[in-house]
Amino acid sequence: MEPRHGVAGIDPHKRTATICLVHQRGEAEHAASFAVTPDGITELLGFLGDSELVIDRIGVEGSSGLGQPLTLALAAAGYDVREVQPNRAAERRRRRRRAKTDIEDAEAIARETLADPHLPPAGKHAAPDAAWDELTAIHDWRSSLILQRTRQLTEAEAVLVALPLDIRAELPATSRVLPQLEALETVVDHQPEMASATLTRLNRLAAALDDICRLTRRIKDLDKKIPALLAALGCTLTEICGIGTVTAMDLLVEVGDPCRFRTEAQFARWCGAAPLAVSSGEGHGRARRHRLDVGGNRKVNSVLHTIHVTQVRCHEPARSFMARKTSENMPKRSARRAHKRQLANVIIRHMWRDAEQSPAQPPARTAA
Repeated sequence: MEPRHGVAGIDPHKRTATICLVHQRGEAEHAASFAVTPDGITELLGFLGDSELVIDRIGVEGSSGLGQPLTLALAAAGYDVREVQPNRAAERRRRRRRAKTDIEDAEAIARETLADPHLPPAGKHAAPDAAWDELTAIHDWRSSLILQRTRQLTEAEAVLVALPLDIRAELPATSRVLPQLEALETVVDHQPEMASATLTRLNRLAAALDDICRLTRRIKDLDKKIPALLAALGCTLTEICGIGTVTAMDLLVEVGDPCRFRTEAQFARWCGAAPLAVSSGEGHGRARRHRLDVGGNRKVNSVLHTIHVTQVRCHEPARSFMARKTSENMPKRSARRAHKRQLANVIIRHMWRDAEQSPAQPPARTAA
């Protein structure tokens, strides 16, 4: 009797994980939920081992977040674990007008895994790396501090608008909030007696300025630690025009081990830099019209867009590339996508080379 092959999909949460097995013909076989604990993961591996299906691939949603413990355990057990973007499973569920349950999500993840054998590997690192973990911790802390500072500035702007017109008239004529907060102390000294509500607002703005300055100092202190960690990881992405230390950190944290991507095309598809064909009535042959792929990693895609804007402004090869595409009657939006696709190739090649030359972390796979 020939073995029956299939795939599995896992929907992980903080305390539980739900798995669904799907036959290669598309029939849902079994589903079960397990606790995200050492014993629960052992039961999950036993469930897979007792299954009548030969599991070719396992798709995990959020494999570098809530699904990280499961991904590491499955990879250590020898399974081929793939990353399934959350928006892909949600789109499949909405298209079929299905309910929102853990079992439905796990089945949608499994069907996405079955439909696309070229999904990227799950997780960001096959084995823990101390320098990368520290860089990730700094990245997450820095992002949180920036969000806090942005919230303080946004709320302070609304309070500034509520001040009396005679006080607002003496503030700097700028749309930036921080210079106005810094000028408030001098402006208030020249004002006569004020209403109690105005004094309360001014005290709130003074406290907001202290919080903003404190957050800015913490962000700068974290920024000082980034270059040393990049050097420890052998990262030379800063040699590329438009990539600074913070941008290089963002790329390293999101991409993880670059050698988990076998080809440039796989990396480009993962980060949404490979445009999708949107061709109709053009016959058989290469498609001439494309659109943006919104199914990739949006954070990396945003970084690529920032690098593109910087290079077009001050990097001659990028400006020549855009001019050549424009001269070929390519729309500006399509030319921008083409340049971002080229940037994705440059970045992943650079990261492959860094991984090969880094003595601390040799590449896990041979990149094509």
